[in-house]
Amino acid sequence: MRRVILKLLVVLLIAGVVGALIARDPGYVLMVWGDASLETSLGFAMLLLVIAWLLWRMLAVILGLLLSSRGSLEAWRHRRQERRVRQETTRGLLALIEGDWPRARKELDTAAGHMDQPLVNQLGAARAAHGMGDIAGRDGYLEAARTGSPEAGLAVGITRAALEMDDGQWEQALATLLRLRKENPRNAEVLRMLRTTYEAVEDWQSLAGILPDLRRAGVVDEADSETLERQVWSAELHRAARVDAGQDGRQRALQQAWSRIPKSLRKDPILLQVQVRELRTLGAETSAEQLLRESLQSRWDDDLIGLYGWVQGEDTAAQLAEAEAWLTARPNNPALLLALGRLAMRHHQWDKAREYLEASVAQHKTVEAEAELGRLLLHLGDHEAAARHLADSVRQMRRLLPELPYPDQPMS
Repeated sequence: MRRVILKLLVVLLIAGVVGALIARDPGYVLMVWGDASLETSLGFAMLLLVIAWLLWRMLAVILGLLLSSRGSLEAWRHRRQERRVRQETTRGLLALIEGDWPRARKELDTAAGHMDQPLVNQLGAARAAHGMGDIAGRDGYLEAARTGSPEAGLAVGITRAALEMDDGQWEQALATLLRLRKENPRNAEVLRMLRTTYEAVEDWQSLAGILPDLRRAGVVDEADSETLERQVWSAELHRAARVDAGQDGRQRALQQAWSRIPKSLRKDPILLQVQVRELRTLGAETSAEQLLRESLQSRWDDDLIGLYGWVQGEDTAAQLAEAEAWLTARPNNPALLLALGRLAMRHHQWDKAREYLEASVAQHKTVEAEAELGRLLLHLGDHEAAARHLADSVRQMRRLLPELPYPDQPMS
């Protein structure tokens, strides 16, 4: 403020001095341009100079305003276009979520044409085209996204694989995912999708191969990993037992598949049950009995001992004696008693079989034990006891049967 006042005082002082000088001697100014000349007083000439300077300043201000207005107009137009593109993109993404594929594709495609980075719109439009069944259009958007944004190859590839999986194009999805895994070996999403694809094409060996990577990437936790391992190897055993190679060839394939299972997992009761059942299906009862016996000697499991009563070894007497030796440590185990009853029946020791089965029922009434005892008693001629045990087994099975109406009186 003080500087402004000081400048005004200086201007007034100069104007006063100049005015006093002009008043004392107005002087004159002569301007000549070719044949034309202009003669005027010094004061008027100075006034003209001031007016010319003011006009020049006014012109400069006007030009500045015009140029500024033009820039503002361009900026306004740019902001308006950006707002319209954002609105179109938002409408397109909302339509995509709602499943309105044609509208989503139109909005996203239109907005993409006015964007420097249309990647998100292109991926969304690809999903919309996929939803419309336009596979060629889908692939076109994905290719445009890949070439326009090379740095987003992983995102584009994951989108492509997801759409191929959704369309049931498992072989194409597998090829896409294997390429992505080669470029991004630790990406959790690629590994998760690869797991799903291997399960779909039933490539259990390849799925077993990526299990360590699934654990390292955090795709599966310890519990899920164990479940998945069982699922993988169970499926592999099932597949091996059904190869088109004849009975002997299937048995060899099953044994080879069992040998490929990690040694620690060969002690898993669930996998042991699968292997034993597949061996029985192929008629390899002796191999099944030997595997069960060796497993039970090292690790007890009620489900395995229950299965032991189903298999018939090469020497039924030795098999029965082996199982009776286990009874010393587990005299009241209902699963073992049931297995002993069945083994005794195989050896035609009917009284011993009855004692074992009755002891099993006394410890725990299960459908199997009741039914097995009922069958034996029926053949022994004890029809009343047989009917009682068979009826008990049926009553226990009611939870597995639907509720249905019955006649009030039994049919004659």
